[in-house]
Amino acid sequence: MDCCCRADRPDLVVAFFGRLLRLGLRLNVISFNNLLKGLCQAKRSNEALDLLLHRMPELDCAPDVFSFNIVINGCFREGEVDKACNLFHEMPQLGVQPDVVTYNSIIIALSRAGAMGKAEVVLRQMVDKGIGPDVMTYNSLIHGYSTLGQWKAAVRVFKEMVSVGVLPNAVTLNSFMDSLCKHRRTKEARDIFDSMAAKGHKPNIASYSTMLNGYAKQGCFDDMTGLFNSMVQNGVVPNHHIFNILINAYAKRGLMDEAMHMFEVMRQQGVNPDVFSHQIVMDSLCKMGRMDAALDKFNQMVNQGVSPNKAVYQCLVLGSCSHGHFVKAKELISEAVNRGLCSNSVFFYPVVNDLCKEGR
Repeated sequence: MDCCCRADRPDLVVAFFGRLLRLGLRLNVISFNNLLKGLCQAKRSNEALDLLLHRMPELDCAPDVFSFNIVINGCFREGEVDKACNLFHEMPQLGVQPDVVTYNSIIIALSRAGAMGKAEVVLRQMVDKGIGPDVMTYNSLIHGYSTLGQWKAAVRVFKEMVSVGVLPNAVTLNSFMDSLCKHRRTKEARDIFDSMAAKGHKPNIASYSTMLNGYAKQGCFDDMTGLFNSMVQNGVVPNHHIFNILINAYAKRGLMDEAMHMFEVMRQQGVNPDVFSHQIVMDSLCKMGRMDAALDKFNQMVNQGVSPNKAVYQCLVLGSCSHGHFVKAKELISEAVNRGLCSNSVFFYPVVNDLCKEGR
């Protein structure tokens, strides 16, 4: 049953459990926990909850903390937040004390929902119960505050984390850097980035992505280029997201030669430009009025086997209309509809909306 869970075959988990019942073999909490996993994987958390609270006691099998953790996580994955929280609160009454995994599940869910006040309350309850928060606990809170743009709160949690002896990992530092970059504090973020290796945390692709994005948004092109070159020299292979950050930064500043050069660098690194890479350049060329160049880029993309999406056609149609090329705009709309990317009405609304904004 455990192998079936790991193989993501919840149907077989249920089948094996049924076979156990038919054979009259003794059922233990491990068997039930595997069934709970299977039900939750199959998004049948309501059945898992019924099994946990009713069927297991009826079959004289007491659930353990792992049983509750499985169902709580299953409820969260299905968006059943109230059920998960209610089950968490019921645990002590049912004779099972939450552990660090239980508390982390609640804190992660609350942090993702932006309910940071409630997440901190759960943290205090956790500490009061004598359960020490771990790196995942603090990472969840730091990420939650960072996502909300509350970098001072993220700093406070980070300092608390260090003061209680919980060592930050790469995830912690990346979240912290992201929060600083969003508040245009790239120098402080870079200090953390540079300190990562000294603390035994080699910067990963997410670390580079965060810093490059921060530099790009502030227009610090020398720092951005230097960090990218350092990344390649250190053997961290850039992915599409990294290249698209650079392409977007150059294109938005009208540095089209630099943006186009990144396509060559991509190929040298064994990364083929995707539809978003091409779209960024086409959008900028359209806004600059270089429609011929934008359409050449479109044809080049198609010839390279990259299928255009709806956003590509919308930027080309808007660019054509904005510069009076209405015949070309009509051709592009027909092509998009024929490709099955959209209906006329769905396609036209954002284009018309943008034209109205431009006073056309």
